[in-house]
Formats: sequence, structure tokens, C-alpha cells
Amino acid sequence: MPHVAERLQAWRDAGLGRTTVDFSTGQHPVSRVDGDDRLLFSSSNYLGLSHHPVVVDAAVDATRTFGTGSGGSRLTTGSTTLHRRLEEELADWLGYPDCVLLNSGFAANLAAVTVLADETVTIYSDERNHASIIDGCRTARSHGAGLVVYPHRDTAALRRLLTGRDTPHGLIVTDGVFSMDGTVAPVAELVDLAREFGCRLLVDDAHGIGTVGDGRGCAAPGDGGRPDVLVGTTSKALASEGGFVCADRDTCDLIRNQGRPFIYSTAASAPTVAAALAAVRLVRTDPGHVRRLQATVRRVRQGLGVPGRTPIVPVPVGDEAEAMAVADALRRGGFHVPAIRYPTVPRGAAILRVTVMATHTDDQVDSLLAALREVLPGG
Repeated sequence: MPHVAERLQAWRDAGLGRTTVDFSTGQHPVSRVDGDDRLLFSSSNYLGLSHHPVVVDAAVDATRTFGTGSGGSRLTTGSTTLHRRLEEELADWLGYPDCVLLNSGFAANLAAVTVLADETVTIYSDERNHASIIDGCRTARSHGAGLVVYPHRDTAALRRLLTGRDTPHGLIVTDGVFSMDGTVAPVAELVDLAREFGCRLLVDDAHGIGTVGDGRGCAAPGDGGRPDVLVGTTSKALASEGGFVCADRDTCDLIRNQGRPFIYSTAASAPTVAAALAAVRLVRTDPGHVRRLQATVRRVRQGLGVPGRTPIVPVPVGDEAEAMAVADALRRGGFHVPAIRYPTVPRGAAILRVTVMATHTDDQVDSLLAALREVLPGG
């Protein structure tokens, strides 16, 4: 189709073409990528639990019991006792009455936002929210919800916008840990604003759960109040696949009844659910996993001079072509640190997105820091 080919070529000519890379190992600090062994600093396997024997054994045992596929959606044949146990464990750990498990974090955000935001609601969304939140907001808007985008982490600007609300209900939506720059939402301030203006607050803490604080993320109970709705994922620190929504029972039941990604998607298979359940229990009972990650994060951030506390460490480059050149130089040096470009970040604001795992050694971190000093413009 000529039109499609022309669009693709224009995309590539702008320096935005993408291809996949193929791993022939798991997400280890040293992984085999496209046939070469490389130091991996781009995985969201933050706690290194995807090969923990307890997690692997749980998945294997579930495979023997339930098989490899779920066979249907959650409302037909796809739910198992493991799905319910994981929902109960997450709700208890994170301090909510109920939890709904979906098959991806993207699906969880899409379901939560579209169900909660009807024509009586105005959504207030941080300008750097994840694409899944953005798509949820767009879908809700097409069904009659209002939408206001507020400046990144700017609670003063949000207050002014909330003052002018002309719908009965408001929904503030934000990432907890922002997925590209690793910044953290001012959750306590947002909780206060939501209470003051009679809004609900939804926080997507996909990158914070398992990495920040005691492992319960940037919206943990006792840290100045909690959001009304907490979205998370089992696909990152919890070493499996899936997403979830924690909230009150009515909200969770409404998602089960009206959330299209929940109703119409085949459920996550029992082995992945079992792996996530085992990972949650490991994080709850052994704080050493989170502490090791946080110590390694401090080493990387101090070495790069980048403040913060999350395992997502952005290294600014700017020009898309230059970012690709730097990433290629790192690849030739034995590292896997992809360049992140538009549309994931704004045009001309390309970055290297370094992510840290608890299983990285000090020597591996020091090797990365030395390599970055060598290949980055200006040293």
C-alpha cells in the first residue's frame, strides 16, 4: 500500500524508526542480545526476581496444575483460585478493600479511567502521564468526560484548574513514578487537593511498587494518605505479567462489570499469576530485595550526578540521531541501553533511559558509568 509505505519512510527519515532486539537469555545483568553478551541496563525486572527459584517453581507448579493458557476471559473460564489469591494478597499488602487483576498494566489503566470518568466527570491528567493513561483519557473524553491536562507535578496550577471545575465530579490522574524521567508525583499534596475539591485521585504506580519506600511504592499507606484508586503492574518489579486496580469494593465491581479490557480480554494464564503471587510474598517477607535495589540506585545516581530515588535514571542527549549514535556506541562496548525518542519523549528531547536492577554488581555499575563518560557528548 503506497500510502502506508510513504508514512513508514517519512517516519524513518525523521530518525524515528524502531526495530526489536532478540534476547536468548532471561533478564539478567549480563544478557545475550542479538547474539552478543551485553550488560543490561534497560530492564524493568527491578528486583531481579524473574529467575528467583521460588518464583520459577510457583510458575512451574501452576503450569502442571492449570496448563499454559487460561482459555477465556475472567468472566467466562479464565479465573482460577490463583487469580483470587493474588487479588486478595495485593489488596491486603497495599491497604485497599479490593483489587481487580487484568492482563496488563495498559489494560488496567484503560479500564480504570474509562469506567470512572463518565459524562459527569472532568479528568485532570499530568502532562507526562503514561500512554495508557492518555489513551484512557481520550476514550473517556470521546464518551463525554471532560479533560484538562495540567503541567507536570505542578500542584499550584492544578489547584487553579480545579477551582474552575464545571462538572459534578473530578478525577485527578497521575503516574506515581514517571516512566521516562523517573520523577515522583507529589502524592500527599494530590491527596489533599482531591479531598479539598471533592475529587477522586488515581495513581498509576507501576514503576514505584517494588522499588520505592518499603516496596509498596510512592503511595504507600501512612505516607500522608492514599489515593482512592491505585493502579499497578506485576510486569516489572513483581517479575511476571499483568496489571491490577486497587480500590473500594464498589469501584472494583464496577470495573468487573463495565471495564472492557477486563470483560473482553483473555485472562492472564495461571503460571504468570502464580509467579506474581510468589513475588509479592517475597517482597513482603524479605525487605532485602528492595534495599539492595535502592543501594544500587544510589550508586548509579551519585555516579551520574542525577538526583532522585527511583531506578529509572534518564541521561539527556537531545537530538534523536545523536541519541541513537550514543546507544550504538554503548552497544559496541558491550552494553544494552536503548535510546528513547519521540513520541515517547518530546521531539528534540531524546534520552538514554538507564534502569537499575537489584542484581547489578558494583563492578557492573562502575563499568556503565565509565562507558557513559566516554561516549556522551562533552564527556
